[in-house]
Amino acid sequence: MKCYFLLFSVLLLIPFGLNPSFGTVNNFTTDKSLYHLGDSIKITGNVNYDSAIPSIIIQIITPSGSGLAHVDSVIPKNDGTFTKILHAGGPTWNENGKYIIKLSYAGNLEKSIDYEKLSSNSQSNPALPVVPEKKPTPLPVVPEKKPTPLPADDESDISFTENPKMRILGFPSFDKSPQYYIDRYNTEPQYQSWFDSQFPLYQIDDVVGYGATHIENFPSFDKSPQYYIDRYNTEPQYQSWFDSQFPGKTIYDILGFSTDIPDWIKTYAKNWATGEISDSEFISGLDFMLQNKIIVIPNVDYVHSAIDDVPSWFRNTSHWWSNDLISQQEFVNSLKFLIQKDIILIE
Repeated sequence: MKCYFLLFSVLLLIPFGLNPSFGTVNNFTTDKSLYHLGDSIKITGNVNYDSAIPSIIIQIITPSGSGLAHVDSVIPKNDGTFTKILHAGGPTWNENGKYIIKLSYAGNLEKSIDYEKLSSNSQSNPALPVVPEKKPTPLPVVPEKKPTPLPADDESDISFTENPKMRILGFPSFDKSPQYYIDRYNTEPQYQSWFDSQFPLYQIDDVVGYGATHIENFPSFDKSPQYYIDRYNTEPQYQSWFDSQFPGKTIYDILGFSTDIPDWIKTYAKNWATGEISDSEFISGLDFMLQNKIIVIPNVDYVHSAIDDVPSWFRNTSHWWSNDLISQQEFVNSLKFLIQKDIILIE
């Protein structure tokens, strides 16, 4: 019996070593060495680009080494260059001192910055805060429909607002415009019947269309998602315009192809499963993501956690999810189980 157990344990560990990668972080710099509350931190650098690794993981480790001030990601360009702007300060920046910026991309590179909440000038001669000018936010042309799917009929009380675009692989296609599908739905009874059977809780617009934005007729129902993605990736001026209009959003977010949990967290989970991120860093990152609503566990009032150890099976779960061997729902179910069993303690 012991032999079978040992064999099973070995098999669980095998996948972690079967994903060789050629991406590495060559170098990165910050625009300053000392930051204060409210400062922007500009990180620029380059990696050996590997299309199999979608994101560079950025961690900012507190001076004590016991937590994270920030965790984020950036997608490198095809030439390996990248730029990311973060903001210093906030509840997770509760220490003055030396913070470590750690970048992970099939390898790690670390550099330090100094942080002081208040500068010497602000302490001796405090200035009045600058009140930003309020700009009216244009109303969207058409209110976005947000259907609420019925809860799953199982023992779990976890329920997400499903993204219907992600239900059927390849539907809707990136190469087809929303209008193409709407026309088929309105003119082909057989197609309409198929759609209604697959998406009984949704209208055709909810699944194939785009949500309204502050820009009239953008995105246009006459253009395919691929049209906008190609323009964003090949036209620097268009990319600059998009980023200025939708700060903090990706082209996929605006086109409606985002998921409940950001895709870069898969990379973060994979880095932990393969040993590029330590247990303590992963635990701190998990705490940060839950506390800052990057990962949302419905029906759990999350404030802060105390995590001493994470069972080895959750490492396997993270690895399988990062390689699409299990669903996002199964990953979140496992995470909620840790909370419910007080392995992750909610304070």
